[in-house]
Amino acid sequence: MKHFRNLILGLTALAVLIGCGGGGGSGGSGSGSGAIFITDDLSTGYDHVWVTIKQVSLGKEAGGSSVVFSSVTGMTVDLRSLRDAQGRRFKFISRDDGLSGNYISVTVTMDENVVLFPTGATTGLPRTFEGSSGTQKSLTVSFAPRTFGPGNDDLIVDFDLSTWNENGTQVTGANIKTVSFDNGFGNLDRHDDEDYRGTLGSLQGTAPNQTFNLARGGAFFTVQTNATTQIDASEGGNAILANGQLVEVRGSFDPATNILVAERVKIEDSIGFDDDEAYGAVSNINGGAGTLDLTITSAYFLPAGDPVHVTTNGQTLYRSGSGVFVSQSEFFALIQNGTIIEVEGTYSFATNTLSATKLKIEDGPGDGEDNGEVKGATSQVNAAGHTFKIAATVYYGINVAPGTQITVVTDGSTEFFSFSGGDPLTEAQYFAALSGSPGQLAEVEGFWDGSVLTANKCKLEDSLD
Repeated sequence: MKHFRNLILGLTALAVLIGCGGGGGSGGSGSGSGAIFITDDLSTGYDHVWVTIKQVSLGKEAGGSSVVFSSVTGMTVDLRSLRDAQGRRFKFISRDDGLSGNYISVTVTMDENVVLFPTGATTGLPRTFEGSSGTQKSLTVSFAPRTFGPGNDDLIVDFDLSTWNENGTQVTGANIKTVSFDNGFGNLDRHDDEDYRGTLGSLQGTAPNQTFNLARGGAFFTVQTNATTQIDASEGGNAILANGQLVEVRGSFDPATNILVAERVKIEDSIGFDDDEAYGAVSNINGGAGTLDLTITSAYFLPAGDPVHVTTNGQTLYRSGSGVFVSQSEFFALIQNGTIIEVEGTYSFATNTLSATKLKIEDGPGDGEDNGEVKGATSQVNAAGHTFKIAATVYYGINVAPGTQITVVTDGSTEFFSFSGGDPLTEAQYFAALSGSPGQLAEVEGFWDGSVLTANKCKLEDSLD
């Protein structure tokens, strides 16, 4: 019998912003706010402990409960990743600003399936929770009556895994209890990024500075975008936010401001979130075969192995870091061991293989990789200063309003090409072509820092198609 030692999962209900831009609390006057985070302590016996959280609810003293998070597919989490040498790490689950009255308990409902990776193992051990009901396992802890109000009103629940056992088929002895607040919680660097799926609503502001509510799991929370937020659309083309869109937001929730500042917002197509999806670092790359391995940091499925094998086929779509569709050969030329990518497709637990329908490079702002591409008319050409302006008519990855004049800077590493990526040009020839034809169309790809696009490639264009 194997014993889970010193592994703790904490759920923190945190007071969050009431009446922030884009919508007030759903509970009306006197309502309180609670945000749910998870954390856990070190388990030296396991490299990964994957579980799927389906629901979190708070029990009322007067009877009934408030559901703070609910999802049919659930949120898959590697509990082991939420602890490092410095202590606990935290991952935001959801929030509810309609909490009122006294609460006396918290219940966390998980899928009955658990996958454990003993230290050094590359294959997971599939297990189920003892006492599961209807394919789910619920754990409840009671506490003294309390209310949730404005401010940082915290509740931490400990999945006390020191009492949990694994007997070869089941996890037994599952138990939770309340614990004291962790001082590291106030440090944003201790909060992990995650992908959050939901429906966009109450959009306010003008790109790049916008706020909206992301409705998910029966509640919503506030998301903020800025000049470094990468915006892209599953179907390609300009990514412009609008109410009612299905979106996936990546970022970490800030408990000090009660807002999630988005690193990336992906606008989903009309099909929505049907595919299995994973995010992580690549290795064992084989461009000829169109395969790679993925060490997962977040996923929407329980992985059977570490890493997960990824395969592609003739229908697989590939996107660069800026969100532009590229060929298979171009995609594999852009990645190397350690590159962070997102993969969508169909996962097989039996073979530990993710058959990819889409792959996208996810190295983002600050990593020096290309993350933006713009097509449009040029102006304010300054050959001596190595700069020009380009109107954002067709763009990828860059969070701006249509028509925004983007400042382009070239340097010694910039490549220049004639029309539609034809013959190479020198920098002098390229700038002469821009100067000699006012409003000349161009395509620029490079690194966008929120104010300047540092060009890796500049092309002359005769159309915006």
